[in-house]
Amino acid sequence: MILLFDLDGTVLTFDGNAPGPGRTSMGRASVALFGVDHTAGIRFAGGTDHGIARAVLERAGLPFEPANVDRFLDAYVEELARVLENRAYRPVGDVASAVSACAARGACVGLATGNLRRGAQLKLASAGLEGVFDLDRGGYGCDHELRAEVVRAGIRRCGGGADVIVIGDTRQDVEAARAVSARCVGVAVNQASRDELAAAGADAIVDACDDTLVEAIFTLR
Repeated sequence: MILLFDLDGTVLTFDGNAPGPGRTSMGRASVALFGVDHTAGIRFAGGTDHGIARAVLERAGLPFEPANVDRFLDAYVEELARVLENRAYRPVGDVASAVSACAARGACVGLATGNLRRGAQLKLASAGLEGVFDLDRGGYGCDHELRAEVVRAGIRRCGGGADVIVIGDTRQDVEAARAVSARCVGVAVNQASRDELAAAGADAIVDACDDTLVEAIFTLR
């Protein structure tokens, strides 16, 4: 069994009002490079960093080509490192214990996140979760703009297999799972997320990454 975890809203959350550290950092990168925060109105939940970069570059009147994407996302990662010094993420539940329990029961645990690998590493470290996930077993927003392809990359880096469960908090996670014939367990930190996951057809929904998540995953087997 391969378990692929989304990060934002699934494994990680933040205290205080929105925008969170990630969106704040994207906005600051846009201002630093273009003089305007082009992230306003863009949906981040369920997206990928490359998809967000495409939207920002379009608003800035620049082509979506590697040099422009790298310039923007490099600036974003620099801003993220600074923002996280004063506003860290925190885990959604007892993430470390849940991951350990899944691994102990024979699952290969990886990531399927819209974050760049560098961004994922910074966010996990800020929440005290560095080392909980093997970053070599993951699909990232730098692999592809589409979440289904991010999931495929995660499956490939976990060694491949037909028994795959995606753990996420948005309809995009459910849709990406379905696109690769996988199942999806939703993590809903609020009612809006629960409603979205239910409407998308998540196979199970829990409130946090804890023992209830482990039970839900292995009940689906």
